[in-house]
Order: sequence, then structure tokens, then C-alpha cells
Amino acid sequence: MSGPARRWARALEHQEHRDARAPGRTWDLRLLPAALTAWVTALLATTGPGPLPAAAGAAACLALLAAVAAAAPPLAARTLARLRGTPRTTPDPSRPGTRTGPAWSALALAALAAAAVLLGAVADGRATTGGPLGDALAEGGTLAVTARVLAAPRPWSAAPAPTAAPAGPGAAASAGEPAGRAPWGAGEERSGGVLELALEEGVHDARRARAGTTATVFAQGPAWAGLRPGQRLTAVLAARPGTAGTAPVLRAAAAPTVVPGPEPGARERLRARFTERTDRLGPDAAGLLPGMTFGERAGLDPALEQAMRDTGLTHLTAVSGANCALVAVLAGRAALALGAGRRTCLLAGLGAVGCFAVLVGPDPSVLRAATMGGLAAVALLTGRPAVSLATLGAAVTVLLVVRPGLAAEYGFVLSVLATAGIVVSARPLTRLLGTRVPELLGTAVAVPAVAQLWCAPVLVLLQPAVPVYALPANVLAAPVVPLVTVCGLLGLALLGLPGGAGETAAHVPLTAGGLATRLVAGTARGLAAAPGALAPWPSGAGGAVLMAGLSAAVLLAVHALDLRRRRPRPTAGRLRGGPAPPARSEEHWRARGRTRRRRAAAAALLVALVAAAALRAAHLERRPPPAWEALVCDVGQGDALLLRTGPARAVLVDTGPDPRMLERCLRRAGIDRLDLVVLSHAHADHTGGLPALARGPAVAAVWYSTAAAAPPPELAAALPGVPAGTPAPGTVRDLGPLRLTVLAPDPPRRSGAGTEPDSAQENNASLVLRAELTGPGGTGSSWLLAGDLQEEGARALLRRAPEAVDVDVLKLAHHGARNGGTAIIDAARPRLAVASVGADNPYGHPHPAVLGHLERLGVPLVRTDRHGPVWILREGPRLRAVPADG
Repeated sequence: MSGPARRWARALEHQEHRDARAPGRTWDLRLLPAALTAWVTALLATTGPGPLPAAAGAAACLALLAAVAAAAPPLAARTLARLRGTPRTTPDPSRPGTRTGPAWSALALAALAAAAVLLGAVADGRATTGGPLGDALAEGGTLAVTARVLAAPRPWSAAPAPTAAPAGPGAAASAGEPAGRAPWGAGEERSGGVLELALEEGVHDARRARAGTTATVFAQGPAWAGLRPGQRLTAVLAARPGTAGTAPVLRAAAAPTVVPGPEPGARERLRARFTERTDRLGPDAAGLLPGMTFGERAGLDPALEQAMRDTGLTHLTAVSGANCALVAVLAGRAALALGAGRRTCLLAGLGAVGCFAVLVGPDPSVLRAATMGGLAAVALLTGRPAVSLATLGAAVTVLLVVRPGLAAEYGFVLSVLATAGIVVSARPLTRLLGTRVPELLGTAVAVPAVAQLWCAPVLVLLQPAVPVYALPANVLAAPVVPLVTVCGLLGLALLGLPGGAGETAAHVPLTAGGLATRLVAGTARGLAAAPGALAPWPSGAGGAVLMAGLSAAVLLAVHALDLRRRRPRPTAGRLRGGPAPPARSEEHWRARGRTRRRRAAAAALLVALVAAAALRAAHLERRPPPAWEALVCDVGQGDALLLRTGPARAVLVDTGPDPRMLERCLRRAGIDRLDLVVLSHAHADHTGGLPALARGPAVAAVWYSTAAAAPPPELAAALPGVPAGTPAPGTVRDLGPLRLTVLAPDPPRRSGAGTEPDSAQENNASLVLRAELTGPGGTGSSWLLAGDLQEEGARALLRRAPEAVDVDVLKLAHHGARNGGTAIIDAARPRLAVASVGADNPYGHPHPAVLGHLERLGVPLVRTDRHGPVWILREGPRLRAVPADG
């Protein structure tokens, strides 16, 4: 048997031993009646008109439990044994010690939980019924508050409703608002953002008092959308009349004013550095890596967010119980791999969850997720779902006593269901997958799968549609999620190192995590674009019940298959007679040891080579740029050129076709500000990279030229509010050591309204510039930037200003195409020519005729398809071209 086959056989044997030792269904349900009673009481107390209906509901639950227990004594005895977690036995009437009465302990705990929840609800109600806040909720009107932001704003929208009720099932509740109470009036358009505020002080009708409660606020405008957790603000909020006694749901009546606070702490600075660093890794990493590491979704692209919503992957970018459980399980498994005992593994997992919660921020939602995730991790690390279920029931009860309003929040419902699913169903599914895949991979797949199944009935209430590919998407993304989480947390920890060492050390894990996020984004986009990605589903309670039935059928099948696998099977075999095989010689074991040492040395050498290559790549990425005058960017088949105007400042001429490649070029040059952006003409290979400038360095102004009647449409979308215009020929602009002179077109050729210019017209409308760079010693160099000028436009330029085209460096017109001609090369007589072209481009750029003409003139040529990005440096009177990737 080969080595891999032998190892896989040992793994399967190990799995069989684990299955044989796996406990039976020891689900400890003693605290389940208390948790359910507390939940019903809290739900009635926070959504009903007062505490009396809640007390009546609690009494009804207790009476129902007592009636069921008293009506069937034998069943009650078996239920009591199950609730107590004791072995199930048949009661013996002849033995006086046998008790068959109702589960008084469970009833007593349920009654105590209901009473505690009622007291908590009454205490919370006083904060919303008395003082300025209570008056505003009872009478309506505005309330001036001082508050602290608990959670970042989330987008929210719904169609106009004819009444004050929500437009559909879960419409308001999807944003965290209790069902049935929307802050918008009848017929109003309801859209914007929703956030949680901790109200500290309120003023209504000249009355000022402390509030001491939390409120859900619906708001509109960029000032609200830009708020971050932990910020303090003052704002004017509006309340609907007649809502006193309920959880406060308010609407913003004006923009907030952020109250200046202390300097950001170490955690905020570290998170800001992490976000800034991931912005350099591309749009997918900028949106997903912070979200999958600590729940920051500000940089997530709206289109990608919608794709993740359509495929059930939104929970990956939120701080959920499943993510916390994953962090704890990975930490526990790592401790186990190092030889730690069960108790140490458990402490390592819970410690990792605690550090994670501190890192993300001790907000109520984070603490709730950490609590649920820690409980789920306890179940997976200890293999004792009985203890975990009892702890889950206790945690639910305590959370509802502390904050009864959680009962009406969909986030709390989903957290509890996901945790219960992980506790009850994750290990059976992990055992089933353990015979096909490694255990760690099986765990990574089983955790999100069972969480999705348990949460599906509630999710259809929020959105009456079923993401058909949610389970495949979660299964495909599950193996990548641990890698992203580990790389993100490792990079975050390394960024905390002092000096530039942290930046260099964090480059490798963050780059690996960024590459992994592309797989998650690709999975979301690919499955969201597949046919039938969202299937319509019946809305309301009927749809939820139907989905609950389907989910229960799948989960029952998983548990049934797991029980069948673990059922003892008869063993049959054949005894082999004869003497035992001879013992191996000592030389055999020595040779085997030498083979193992050679393999270990080869593996260590391979790891060292990979680490050296990764460190070299990190060093090259972090290496400061030389004293450059110009940088010819490698943007594929397109043009992008940087002309330096000062430290971290430059002029950008064209943007290339790909925003990501332009972002890479700007990062390489260390540009923080663009004094001017020049768009030579409106073709995609010169303007397609504009979206990179929307999230990149500051842009002061834009020059553009086009043969069309309107400016490039990408311009207004990427740089709204930035001054833009077409300069006239002869315009001169001085920017530090750089002087730009506009040479063409004269006059700009515009097509009529509704008429699109052809390619040749647009090319000949290119903005032609003469750039003169002055060095520190007074030496200078000149450039001719001709866009995609063709022969007709070049002849017009040479007739009008032949002396202006005599330069040191010529950027070949139209990427060196044949229709750019050679007359402009002869007139320029450059010392160096530059061609920005893509490798193996289908246009044949640069053309052999142009290459031959340059060779005959003895003009060296820099090509981005062969040399990559190139620095243009000055060494006295000489110019030097240095590949930036060298």
C-alpha cells in the first residue's frame, strides 16, 4: 500500500474509533422550557401594549407545560428523565422512590425566568415612558438627543405603504425594527440607513433629562451614512405619536453633529491601518477582507454585496456566531495539533473568541455573537452537546433578562438558531463528511451548512425568496473562509508591530487573504448570475412553515444517516494460519529513518524557498521608488503615464482600461494627490481606469478631449464635483517642475447631438501635450504625448506647430500602430520612444513598420508588454529607463 493510501486508511480507522466513542443523543433540555417562556414573555412585553399581556402569556406557557406533564404521568417521567439528562428507565410502581409527577424543577425555572424578564421589561419601559423621551413618543414631535453610535449604519429601503404598517413581512424588521412599527408615515418613500444609538440625554419641550436606553434610528443623507461605532453625536430625531411604552424607533429630522472625542485608541488606529492596507489589494479585498476579519463593510461594492445577498453569503461579512465559532474551533484545533489537552484546547478557543470580541468592539451585537459562537465552539471542541444546549438555554434566558428587546430582533433569532444548529447538527454532519474529506475541512463545511438550514425559515420572512445556490455557495466558500480569517487576523496582528516591520511582515498574509477573497467574490458573482439564483417563495407565516418543513426533512436525514453509521455492525473475517511474519532488520529501520530525514530536509528546503520568495516579493512591494521623473504604467492594452510634480504628487495622462492595474501603478509610485488628470480622448483603453480614482488619491482638476458632443460618461460617475474642461491649444499650465503646453486639437471636432463619432474621428481628437520637466540642477527633458493621433491628425499638428514636437521622449501615437505614421517620429527626433501596449494584443501593436523605422533612426524603445512598468530617471544630462519590476 502506498504512503498516501496508508495515511488515508489510518485516518478512516481513526474516524471509526471516533464514531464508536461518539456519545448518543444526550441532549440536555432542562433549560429549554425556561428559555422559551422567557422568550415569549419578552416578545409580548416589548411588542404588546404593556406588561399585563406578557404576564398572561407567561402564565399560559406555564399552565400548558404543567397540564401536559400532569395529564400523562408515564410520559412525564420519561420527559423528566430526558430533561435531567439521566438514563431513560421504566418507572417501577412497587418502588416508593420512583417519581412520576410533573417536571417541577423545569416549571420553577420557567416561572423564575418569566418573572425576571417582566421586571427587566418594566425597567426598560420606564426609560421610554418617562422624561422627555417618553413625552416625545407619546405626543409625537422632535427630540434633541446626545447619543453614542452602537453599530454602523446599514442600508434599508422599502416601497411606500398606504398605512403606517410595514410594506411587507419583515420589511421593517429586516433592519432591526420591531415588526409592526415603522417610523415613516403613510405613503412616504422609506429608504436610507438604519443604525443603533445609545441615547444618553434628551431634550423635548425644554425638558432635559438622561435617557439611558437604546433606540433604532432611520436616517437619510451622507452625514448619517458616514458614522462609525463609538462616535458621539447630537441630533434632532422625530417620533410618531402613540408609541410610548415600546422600544424607541425614531427618524432623523436633520443631519447629525459629531461631538469631538478623544484621539482614536490603539484598536481604532490598528483597524484604520488594516483598512488602508487592504485598499491596495483591489476592490474585492478592500470590501471583503475587513468584513470577514472584523465586520467592517464600508468598502464593500454594492454590486458584490447584492450578489452575496442573493447567494446567502452575507453572513461572512458580519460578526456572527458562526464566525466566532469558526475562530474558536480553529484556535482549539491548532492547540490540539500542538499536543495540548482537551481543557487547554477549550481555553484556547474561548480565549480566541474573547480577543476577537475585543478587537471587533464590545458592542451588544458583537457580545451576543461571541456568546453564541463560544457556546457552539464548546460543543464542537468538547463533543458534549448536552452541556452546550443547557448553556445555550441559560445564555438565551440571561440575555433576555438583561435586554428584553432582543426577543423582537431578527439578528438575535438568527444567532440563536445558528448556534442551536451548530450544537445539535454540526457534529453529525462532520462525522458523515469525515469519511470523504479531512476532518478540518469537514468542520469548515458543516458549520455554515447546518447554520443555513436552521436559519432558513426565518430568512424567508425577511425576504420572500430563496437563494437557490445558498448551500452550494456556502460549501464552496467554506474552505476559503478559515484562510481569509486566519490571514486577516495574522495580518492585523503583524500591523501592530512598530515601524515599517509590521507593514512588510503583514504583506504576505494580507496578500494571501486578498487572493482568497477573490474566490469568495467569484463564487458570489458566478452563482448569483446563474439561472434561477433567486426562486420566489410564499410570503408570511405559510412560507416560513413550508421552509421549516423542508429544512427539518434535510436535517432529519443527516441525523438518521449518522445514527445508521454509528450503529454497531457484525464483524466477520478469516483467521490466517502459519507463523508470524519475521521481524524487520535494524538496517531496514535505519534506511527508513534516513528516508524520512531526507524528505523532511527537502520539505524544509521547499518551505524556505517559498518563504524567501514571499519575503522578496514583500520587499519589492515595499521598496521605495527611485528619484523618478516619469513612470510608464503597465495597464495592459492602454495608456497611463505619470509625470512627477512633487513628493507624492503627479500628473496622470490617461488611465488605461483596468482600474486595478491603475491602482497598482499609483501605489507603486506612492501618489497621494494628482494635480491634474488628462484624458486624451474618450476610448475605453484611455478612460476605463477612472473608477480607481474615485477611491484613490485626491484629484484637483481634469482635462479631456473628445469628438463626441458630451464629455466621457465615466468622468462624472468617477469624479463628481472635480473641475473638468477641454483646454484650448496654446494653454500653458505650470505644476511645480512640470510645464504642460496644449498643442492639439485645433479646433476640437464635435459630432452632432445623437451622433457617435467613428474611431478615426475620436483618435484624431486626441489632446496632444508637450511636457517639459526641469530637474534639480536646471537640466530638463521634454515629452510629446500624442494620445492615439493618426496620420491625418499628425499632419495637421506638424503643419501648425512643427517646432513644438522636437522632444527628448516620444510616447508613440496610437500604441505604435501603423496608422499613426512615421512622420511624427521624424519630426520629434527623440532620444527615447515609449509604447504602452498589452502582451500578445490582437492589434499587432506596435507595428513592425514603426519598429523598423525606430531601429533605422537608432531610437531605443521601451515597451510595457516586454519591460512592464518603467521608471524614467535622470542621471545628469542623460535619461535612464529602469524596469520597476526588476
